[in-house]
Amino acid sequence: MDTQQRLEAEMREALGLAPAKPAPAKPKQRPSYIQVELSVRKLSGGPAFRFEHKSRSLSTLEAQLEAEKIVRKKGWEVWAVLGVRQVSE
Repeated sequence: MDTQQRLEAEMREALGLAPAKPAPAKPKQRPSYIQVELSVRKLSGGPAFRFEHKSRSLSTLEAQLEAEKIVRKKGWEVWAVLGVRQVSE
């Protein structure tokens, strides 16, 4: 390829007229989430049971608050926080 053809090819590419090059393949990221485990019970009392919630949030505090909100919507109360951890698959 001489200089004239090379310059022409560069100009076409700069103007967006060159054939599109295939995009490089991105490595797939492994999904990660925050798992919140709560001990909950009914508002009327009774035995406590485990409630698990998976959150896509980046913040552990935000994930915990999100789980507690879901528990309250279901009519239960949070008895204790058993664990908050980030899981990468």
